[in-house]
Amino acid sequence: MATVKGSKQHQMVVVPHRPMYKAMIFMAFLVAMAAFSWLTYQYGKNEGLALKVEIVEEKERIARQLIESQQMISEMRQEIADLQVGGEIDDKANEEVRQTIEQLQEQIAQLNEEVNFYKGVMVPNAADKGLRIERLDVSSNVPGRVKYSLLLTQVVDKHDYVQGAVQISLLGQEGGLERSFNLSELDEQKEASVRFRFRYFQNINGELMVPEGFEPREVMVVAQSSGANVQRLEKTFDWPLGSG
Repeated sequence: MATVKGSKQHQMVVVPHRPMYKAMIFMAFLVAMAAFSWLTYQYGKNEGLALKVEIVEEKERIARQLIESQQMISEMRQEIADLQVGGEIDDKANEEVRQTIEQLQEQIAQLNEEVNFYKGVMVPNAADKGLRIERLDVSSNVPGRVKYSLLLTQVVDKHDYVQGAVQISLLGQEGGLERSFNLSELDEQKEASVRFRFRYFQNINGELMVPEGFEPREVMVVAQSSGANVQRLEKTFDWPLGSG
């Protein structure tokens, strides 16, 4: 008998049409996405609140120190006045108390500066908002070795993360000629360009070696943010220490 050839016949399967089932799957997907979005938002919100609480607590601690120092100065001044009236204070004791008061007044000035800094970060009202090169502190206890601390801040109404890179250069003279060194040449722990990422502020700390024979004159700091709102800032600080 001849064999009839033709296309392969596939077995048909009847699948019930269930539009409500598909709708329920779609709704479950939407609910899951909404829950994920809410959890992500809450995580970011809580992280931001935790950082804000930390800054507020630091500000309050400094404010308490400020009040205590002011009270101490007031009490010491009253004590001096009482002793002078009674003739019970000599010149040496008077000088010691005067120096103590000066030290406390310097501490108050520093505390006031820190309070204003935290107030500016938390409640910005300055016209020049955005990324800032706030200050550079340097100190040295060993000749040729210098500790530095660069403070970057962000003054904005809404504190999203700002990120970018900062370059630090030491300018001066060596052998009567102008010379400059970038950070990686002075601090082996740092690259020439240091990355930053923060919401409120960030300190960049380290220790650099001043080359022998080099006479520093100033420090140039260049900070540039990345992203949608790019900023490029330059600021020069006078070198407050002697030559290396």
